[in-house]
Amino acid sequence: TLNFNNTERFIYPAEKDYIFISYYNDIMTGERDITAQKLDKDGKQIWKKTYNLKGDDTLKLLHMLKDGFVMAVSSQAAEQNVLRLLTIDNSGKIAWQKDLPLKIVNSIASTNDGGLIVAGATGEDNQNIRIIKLDKTGNWKSADQNPSRWEKTYINSGNQQVHQIIQMLDKDDYNDGYIFTGSTDYKSNGKRDLYLVRLDAYGEVNWSRNYGGQNDEQGITVGVMVNSNEEHMGYLVAGNSKTTSGEEKIFLIYVDKNGWNQSWPGYQIAIDGAKERYFGDVSGLMSMAIVPVPDAFKNNRKLQGENIKGDGGVLLIGYFLDNKNILAIRINEFGHVLWQKKLAVPGDNLIMGTLSKGDNEKQVIAYSATYPNQGRDMAIYTLTLYLEGVLKQDKTIPKEEQLETNYESIAWEKHSLKYEAMRDVSKEIKDLLLKQQHIPLTAGNRIKGEIEWPDFSYYLGNLVIGKADGEGTLFFTNGVWYKGSWKNNMFYGYGYLRFPTGEYYEGEFAEHMMHGSGVFKWPTGEKYAGQFLNNQRDGQGKFTWANGTYYEGGFKENEASGMGAINWPNGERYEGQMVQGKATGQGSYYFPNGERYRGEFKNLIFEGVGVYYWPDSSYYVGEFKQDRLNGEGYYVWPNGVIQHGYWKDDRYMGTNPNAEKTRKNW
Repeated sequence: TLNFNNTERFIYPAEKDYIFISYYNDIMTGERDITAQKLDKDGKQIWKKTYNLKGDDTLKLLHMLKDGFVMAVSSQAAEQNVLRLLTIDNSGKIAWQKDLPLKIVNSIASTNDGGLIVAGATGEDNQNIRIIKLDKTGNWKSADQNPSRWEKTYINSGNQQVHQIIQMLDKDDYNDGYIFTGSTDYKSNGKRDLYLVRLDAYGEVNWSRNYGGQNDEQGITVGVMVNSNEEHMGYLVAGNSKTTSGEEKIFLIYVDKNGWNQSWPGYQIAIDGAKERYFGDVSGLMSMAIVPVPDAFKNNRKLQGENIKGDGGVLLIGYFLDNKNILAIRINEFGHVLWQKKLAVPGDNLIMGTLSKGDNEKQVIAYSATYPNQGRDMAIYTLTLYLEGVLKQDKTIPKEEQLETNYESIAWEKHSLKYEAMRDVSKEIKDLLLKQQHIPLTAGNRIKGEIEWPDFSYYLGNLVIGKADGEGTLFFTNGVWYKGSWKNNMFYGYGYLRFPTGEYYEGEFAEHMMHGSGVFKWPTGEKYAGQFLNNQRDGQGKFTWANGTYYEGGFKENEASGMGAINWPNGERYEGQMVQGKATGQGSYYFPNGERYRGEFKNLIFEGVGVYYWPDSSYYVGEFKQDRLNGEGYYVWPNGVIQHGYWKDDRYMGTNPNAEKTRKNW
C-alpha cells in the first residue's frame, strides 16, 4: 500500500462488498484500536467491529479470503511490540488470533489446504527470513512432519529480507511447495542481490540463487511462467536496482525451473546476450507487482473483422517515486513488451489487490480511494485490465485510449459510496467532547488511587474516572491477589495472579480471565506454558510434570487434544493424536533401545492395527491388544523371510485362527 496524503483509512473490495479499515482512539485508555466495517456496493453498513487488542495497533497487511480476511497487526505496548495475525470471518468476528514469532511480516498468501503461508523476518540488525505455514485453524506446530503446519528460519550471515511468497501447484493442483523472493547481502555481487528461493511442501530448500551486479538489487514480486499448454517453464522476477548515483529502475529477470537465469524463450533481448532487463528513467521507477493475465487473453480472436493473435504472459506494475503515477508494462510469454502505459493514481493511496487470475474478460490489478472530509461521498477506483473492446461502447472515451496495440485496455473504474454509511459518529462525539470548556478526566488524566469493593476486596493503582485502569494490584479477602494491567475495572493485558494454595499464573488476561499466552505453575512442581482461552488451557502449549515428563502439543478445554508429543525422562516418547487428555488414535511410540511402534492407540496402549520395529530391522505388522502382539499378523526377519499367522500375548500360535482357543488343552 502506498499512501500519498497520510491517510489512516483504507478500503478493500471484497467480492461485491467492501471492507473499510480505520483506527479508533479509546478516550478512556488512550490506546489505538483497529475498526473494520463491511459495506455493500452502495456503502450501506453490513457490520462494524472494533478489535480491542493490547497496546496501540497498526495494520501491517490485509489479505482477502473467500469467507473473510486476514489482518497482520503490530501492537505496541510500553516497550514491547507484538505481531498478531487475526482471521476475521464474514460476520466480522475473530475466527482465530495468533501471536507471530516475527520481527516484521511482509507477505501473506492463501494455500490450497485452506491455510496460510506467512513470510517475514526475525532478529534485529542482521535479520533472517522466517516462513510460517499455518493450517486453517491458525496452528503451525506439529509433532510429526506435516505439510500443513511448519515453521522454518533460513539463516545466513548478514541481512536477508523476503518481500513475496507464493504457493506452487502441480498439474493436478496438489501442493508442490513455494517460491519466495527478496534480498540478501550474503555472498552478494554488489551491495544487496535479488534473492530467489524454491521450497518443497515442508519448507525445505530445493535451491536458492542470488542475482545482480554491482548495483543494489532486491526482489519484490515473483510470477510463474507457463507456455501455451499450461506447462511450467520457469519464473519471472521483478525487483529494484539502485545505482551508486541513486538512480532507481525496475530490474526484471527470467529464470528456468531450477533458478538459472535465462534468455526469454524464443527471444534474445540484445546482441550481447544480456538476460537482465531494466525499465525506468531518471525520475526513478520501483516495482510493485507481477499479475498473470486471464487465460482468455491467450486465445486468437476477431475484432471488427480483424484477426487478433492472442498473447499470454503478465502485466508488470511499477510506480514513479517523484509523482502519483504508475507504469503498466504488458509482457507476453516470450518476453516481448506489447505495450506500456503511464497512469495517474486518482485517489489518496494505491492498494494492490490480493492477486489471483481474473475472469475471461478482465483482471483487477489495484485500487485507490479518496477519503474526503465530513459530509462528502467516497470515490473508489479500480484499476482493471480488459480484453478486446470491452469498453468500446463507451463513447466518452477516445478509441485510442480504449484499445492498446494488441486490443487490450487498462483503465481506472470509478464508484462512489455514500458518506452516511461511513460516518464515524464515535469520533465526532469524542472530538466534540474535547472541545468543551470543562474537559473530563480521560486516559491523559490518570491518577493513583484505591477502591474498596462490597466484597471487601481492595484495589490500589491507576484510576480513570473512578475505575481501575492501567497498572494496579487487587487483594481478595480469601488470599488471592492480582498485580498487572487493568481496563474498565477488569484484569486486561499482562498480569500476575496468585492463589493462597500456592498456584499462580503469569501472562495475558482479557475481561477478568486468563486469555492469551501465559504460564501456570502448581506448588507440587507441575507447569503449563502456552495458550489460554476463557481461563482454560486451549491452543498450543507445554505441560511439564514434577518428574520431568512433559507433553507438548494441542489443548482443548484444559485437556490435551489434537496432535502432540509426550516425553519421559528415560527417553521414551509418544507422538500422535490426543483425545480428551488421552493418547488415543494414530501415533508412534519410541523406546531408548531403538524399538518403536507406529499404529493405533487407546489410552497410551497399543490397541488395534500397527507396526512394531526392532533395531535389528525385523518388524511385525498386525493386530495388537494391551501392548502385546494379539491377533493376525506378519513377522518379517532382517533377511526378508516372512511369517504369517496368529499371536496371543506376544506368542506365535500358528496359522490357524482357532489355535489360540485350543492351545490351553495341550
